Amino acid sequence: MPKAISPAIFRLPADELGILFKPAQLRVLGKMSKNIELTQNEKRYLRGRLGKKLRLLERLAQAGRSHKDALDTVLEQLGEYYITGYEALKHNGFGWYFEPRRMEVMNTRLCGRLDIDGKPVIFHRLKAIGRHWWAADRETGRRYATNTRILADARRLGQGPLVRTWIMMLERYKKAFVPNPGGYKELLSALKDFGRPEDYGV
Repeated sequence: MPKAISPAIFRLPADELGILFKPAQLRVLGKMSKNIELTQNEKRYLRGRLGKKLRLLERLAQAGRSHKDALDTVLEQLGEYYITGYEALKHNGFGWYFEPRRMEVMNTRLCGRLDIDGKPVIFHRLKAIGRHWWAADRETGRRYATNTRILADARRLGQGPLVRTWIMMLERYKKAFVPNPGGYKELLSALKDFGRPEDYGV
């Protein structure tokens, strides 16, 4: 890892740097941006998670001004990941009438937020991802959560409006939506307890 890093990384908004990096990591980045010699302990940061984050951001910065493949550039560096939430619902064919305002990405490396192509992309870190939680798009290769997994993620993240949208889809499409719609009867009775979809992400 070089002592100096690309200035493109420091053109990211300060609040986004604060989300992506811990205070100790930010201090290392500050020294690197000024070509100040790092201590042995700081060099260990670069061999660990900080180094992984920097390599990911370098790839993103190198995508160029057009950002033609900026999202794919990031996703390729995540290793294990899948897209969930409203974006996945729409991709799976059950959200044709709404336009998600942000994208949720579950992965095993990164936690935080980046604006890619003018759209907020929220990264949620998991220890591991199950083999049957997602399916790859045949054209783009991007991984999208199954409808069953979308609900599990929404409940885990406390996204009530998304849960409400999911229940409405279940009521409308039944077996076309999930293999066992009868297993969600308790959710149907709790529909009134969740917020409105438009309050959250569409």
